Amino acid sequence: MAVVIALGIAATVVAFVLAPFFLLDGRPSQVAAEDADTFETLGELVAEKETLYAAIQELDFDLKSGKLSAEDYDALRQRYEIQAAAVLKRIDEMQQASRQPGKPLGARREKRK
Repeated sequence: MAVVIALGIAATVVAFVLAPFFLLDGRPSQVAAEDADTFETLGELVAEKETLYAAIQELDFDLKSGKLSAEDYDALRQRYEIQAAAVLKRIDEMQQASRQPGKPLGARREKRK
């Protein structure tokens, strides 16, 4: 009797492990591919934002240390701020587009309570 139960459990485990290989056609779904592209692009934008913030901090340091004139500092800082604002806007747009319409952000948290 124990052997039959063990074989039944083993067959169930094997079927569970092998089912994705037989049930899926091997291609990721369109939604999964779009989410991956969005996530990758979002990561690149966040990295660009951090680079721009670091460049602005470096400009501040260069001004204080006397390496830059006030005119050069103002021009460069304005250019970096414009670029950072554009990147932040694109990040916000991508985050808004990735959210499901009609579903508030706290809906999942409220569901758990």
